[in-house]
Amino acid sequence: MIIPTYEECIRILKENNVPDNVVAHLKAVCDFSIKICDLLEKKGINVNKDLVAAGALLHDIKKTDSEDHVVEGYGYIKSLGFPEVALLVKKHGLAHLENEDFAPKTWEEKIVFYADKRVKNDRIVSVDERFGYIKQRYKKEDVEKELEFTKKIEFELLGNEKL
Repeated sequence: MIIPTYEECIRILKENNVPDNVVAHLKAVCDFSIKICDLLEKKGINVNKDLVAAGALLHDIKKTDSEDHVVEGYGYIKSLGFPEVALLVKKHGLAHLENEDFAPKTWEEKIVFYADKRVKNDRIVSVDERFGYIKQRYKKEDVEKELEFTKKIEFELLGNEKL
């Protein structure tokens, strides 16, 4: 498994002209993801932190320049030779959740998916606040299934812990 380092991820983002505000979001998702990894490790759950960090840093690489940033980001990261990281990109979004191929299943996939749903811009917020923003920003009225799915993952990852 080849995983790009933090520095390599930042270079890839710069090469793709990812805007500073998106990079700030990606860094915040990465930092929050690592906190979740640490929490899981304390519970005896082994997680690949390098994979999580790379997935968190690259999950929105095609956010501003594509119709479907999840699918295009997945294809792009895979084309760079990082298929495992590409899977985290593929499984971070809400748009294709009804398709099993896009639903997060591994700890690493769930961490990146969930951390992204807790970071609004570059701030950690509650799942409810983030979904309020998603409804407003993307003009989505009905996000109940996605919200319920996210809260289920939140409980799997955190239990009753607060982060």
